[in-house]
Amino acid sequence: MKAEQMLTEWPSHLPWLNQSQDDLTIPSAAYHLLYFWSISCPNCHQLTDKVLHDIKGMNVKVIGVHVPYIEEEKSIEVVSTYALDKGMTIPIVLDQNYEIVTTCHVQGIPSFCLVSQYGQIVAKTMGDVGWDKMVKKIRGL
Repeated sequence: MKAEQMLTEWPSHLPWLNQSQDDLTIPSAAYHLLYFWSISCPNCHQLTDKVLHDIKGMNVKVIGVHVPYIEEEKSIEVVSTYALDKGMTIPIVLDQNYEIVTTCHVQGIPSFCLVSQYGQIVAKTMGDVGWDKMVKKIRGL
């Protein structure tokens, strides 16, 4: 993993859902798991329930990073309604201009990025097979 792959702070101007001040702290006492997803992504629809189930009891702070496919998905109300319908109570940041995607070098969704308590990106995976690999990585921490 390249040393320059760091996430030392959240872009403060991005809109959030379900967030507390603790979610915004990097570095922090815990690892952050970023789940990159989109309303328009069929694979994300299928994987979100599994992710929400599997993260229970994990020793990481999970942050959903919504990646808009189309302009309408930049609406806080649209994403909020979807998240509510899906039972997504995790903090969600709306990456309106792909800033977090760019920082983490995400090339497709659904994707996952594990960030150390110091802001270093320590693992990245993609898709349902990638999710299973990430779960094993987190359980080994």
